[in-house]
Amino acid sequence: RLHGVLADVVVESYSIDGFFDWEEVMARIKKVAGDDVVAMAPTMETFGLMKFRIGPDSFTRQVQLIGIDPEARAKTGDFAEFLFDEQGKPIKPSFDVPESLRMLNPTGEVMQGMDKNDPLYQALKGDLAEQAPADGIIIGYALATMHRPGSERDDYLIHMGANVGTVFPAASKIPEPGHDSYTVVGYFKSGMSEYDSTHVYVPLKQFQKVRLLLDGQGRGAVNQIQVKVRKGADLDDVALRLQAAMERFRPMHFRVSTWEQKQGPLLAAVAIEQNILNMLLFFIIAVAGFGILAIFSMIVVEKTRDIGVMKALGASTSGVRGIFLGYGLLLGVVGSGVGMAGGLVFVRNINWIEKQLSYVVGHKVFDDTIYYFNEIPTLVEPMTVVGVVGGALLIAAAASVWPAQRAAKLHPVRALRFE
Repeated sequence: RLHGVLADVVVESYSIDGFFDWEEVMARIKKVAGDDVVAMAPTMETFGLMKFRIGPDSFTRQVQLIGIDPEARAKTGDFAEFLFDEQGKPIKPSFDVPESLRMLNPTGEVMQGMDKNDPLYQALKGDLAEQAPADGIIIGYALATMHRPGSERDDYLIHMGANVGTVFPAASKIPEPGHDSYTVVGYFKSGMSEYDSTHVYVPLKQFQKVRLLLDGQGRGAVNQIQVKVRKGADLDDVALRLQAAMERFRPMHFRVSTWEQKQGPLLAAVAIEQNILNMLLFFIIAVAGFGILAIFSMIVVEKTRDIGVMKALGASTSGVRGIFLGYGLLLGVVGSGVGMAGGLVFVRNINWIEKQLSYVVGHKVFDDTIYYFNEIPTLVEPMTVVGVVGGALLIAAAASVWPAQRAAKLHPVRALRFE
């Protein structure tokens, strides 16, 4: 999800006002990285405020305003896959305002029940078409909706076709607020609440114009270049080469980061959680291994007479050892097999199980108001399953080695002495 929002590599300026010669910067990126670069997208990103109306009331939210070329941005990541309309249908990455949305009044309510031949309808149609901003805006899903605990659906607060205003710092000598208005043409939902509750996408050229980011030649400034790198390329190596090239081009003006470096603290926290979980699982399996060792040791003690009889009748040392090793391996196969089947069934039905547990304990086990997700996301990786089952088999076999060796070394006379 994090990678879907960000491109593989991000070249950004230290100033939010950006740089005008971004085409030259993109040419340098292509020259340095060569065939490793698949696509690039210029971006202007800054903080701001978004104003909208819900009925007669006006609301203001803090947002991250991002000016983009939607087609170029779609080529650098999964941006296009996160766009949809109010009915949940995918939409194309575009800021064009359809004629149907121009028929919406500023609160987002369609003129229903009116005869299209009515002069009043025609007058309203013309007035609303003039009122509707020419440019569209794509807003984060969490910005436009309100999630009610216990409900499986979200209520839309900002409908498609609604007019929203934005306020942001203009690039002037003395910091001044700039403003613009747009028509909502779609929603952005990546599944990351941090982005879905703050990100707002607007047309790059219009954003450059209203932020006063045009030079004497009519070029607009950007403060980021999103770079998509070919699959299999070393992102860290590409970032280092680009950073060195940018330092030679214009020292202390650019910062080059991979998507993992941009999300370093969050990914580090996830890595720590994974390491702790792996340690806990290791101790659980270690306890199971000691359990197998103890059980097999007791079996050897209980079966001392039988082992003595078998060896007295000609059973070889390796044969006795093989019996116990085979028993340990069989125990591992049965245990890991049942565990794997139970685990897969549990994961497949985890959301149903969560609902049943919530009903029993009387409160939500997985509170969707905290985690934002409507259901628990799961992912089964076949190689991970194979690794876990293989590790369990190895531990079961290893735990049976010492008891098997002890049983194999029993002398038949000593084993039968006290019988």
